[in-house]
Amino acid sequence: MAELSRRERKKKETREKIYSNAMKLFRSQGFVATSIEQITQHADVGKGTFYNYFSTKEAVVLEFSKRTCQELIDIGRHNPGLNTRARLESLLHDWTDFMVRDREIAWVTIRSRDGADYDMSLHYALLAILSIGQKKGEINHDFDPAFLAESLEGMVVHHVIRWFVSGTGNLHEEVNNALSVFWAGLSEGRKEA
Repeated sequence: MAELSRRERKKKETREKIYSNAMKLFRSQGFVATSIEQITQHADVGKGTFYNYFSTKEAVVLEFSKRTCQELIDIGRHNPGLNTRARLESLLHDWTDFMVRDREIAWVTIRSRDGADYDMSLHYALLAILSIGQKKGEINHDFDPAFLAESLEGMVVHHVIRWFVSGTGNLHEEVNNALSVFWAGLSEGRKEA
């Protein structure tokens, strides 16, 4: 891997400084209560510098979400012996932990699910698991894996939204139930094949 130039290193360090200070502030005082001015003040950069790296505060949170999901994917890769259902359960359990632990920050990622900055990390993680499941013969081949990933993601996100808005229920249980319904549909399709 080629070494970064001094300028590239400096840009990377500045981006990381803005990112880490923003996340500290979001966690200590809340996303809504944190202003871009506070972020730039804590990061010791100008307001214009913030916008060179992030278009909005939401963009910082989307970066956090992408990094978190990538960590979950990397953890899942260390369990190659798991079957497809177990891999989905593991990913969704860890993703749900993130939603519960970082509730306000996670809500920003859920409500920002459109536009160019849409975080597709969960979708791609589900897609990878489901594609491998089809190759192993654990999942019906009648459906495109992208369609399956989108369907499961939609079910899960719907439950997260309901949980967040209502403030009640056990999110882990709801996500597990959604996965069970999804998996039962795949299993039925396999029996008919």
